[in-house]
Amino acid sequence: MVSDLHYGFLNPEFWIRHVIEEINEKNPDLIVGIGDYVKKRNFDEELIHVWKLIPLLKGKDAEVFVNGNHDHWANHLLSLRLLEKSKKSIRNRTIKIHRGNEKIIVGGLGDFWEDHIPIDPIFKKTDPKQYRIAIAHNPESADTPHTESIDLFIAGHTHGGQVRIPFLHLSPILPVQNKTYDLGMKKSMLGESVFISGGIGWSILPIRFNCPAEVPILILRHKKEK
Repeated sequence: MVSDLHYGFLNPEFWIRHVIEEINEKNPDLIVGIGDYVKKRNFDEELIHVWKLIPLLKGKDAEVFVNGNHDHWANHLLSLRLLEKSKKSIRNRTIKIHRGNEKIIVGGLGDFWEDHIPIDPIFKKTDPKQYRIAIAHNPESADTPHTESIDLFIAGHTHGGQVRIPFLHLSPILPVQNKTYDLGMKKSMLGESVFISGGIGWSILPIRFNCPAEVPILILRHKKEK
């Protein structure tokens, strides 16, 4: 899962290419892009250029992407256009990943702040008996009312807080109202699982303390394998 690249002056092209190469070397089944690919507001150039780099990511089954708030702040319409042009958008749709007789349903949400899309219409035509994953930039999407069950939300946005107090594992800076949503596996207000990536880049200040950049690898196992 790739989150919060924030391509720009502080995260230049050579660094983004390095991240992409490291991910591809792992030979993942599915690559999930969780948004905030750029940093600057009202700036088309970074959006256009980063979408020349993102397609270099290669997964064995698929690569799927949603946008984050910074992508919309750069240029709302252009960010959506580039996402769709990539032919890897999962915004407001689902795909199926096949494993033997089993299927994993992966669906994508719009950004919680700038492009809110209800969860139920996306998943209502899928089988609730199959494992269902929702990709959302902001973890608070998991707290929005919905009746379709989601087995796992995958999100970013928080950067893990960027600055984490040693030993207490707390961050005083989190861009969410639900302050439990900092990093790693959490439970939503509806009791569903939410995994939050600390991401790659920075917000506001180019500082990470006790919270290194990360590209998490999630391994899903069938209950019979446990």
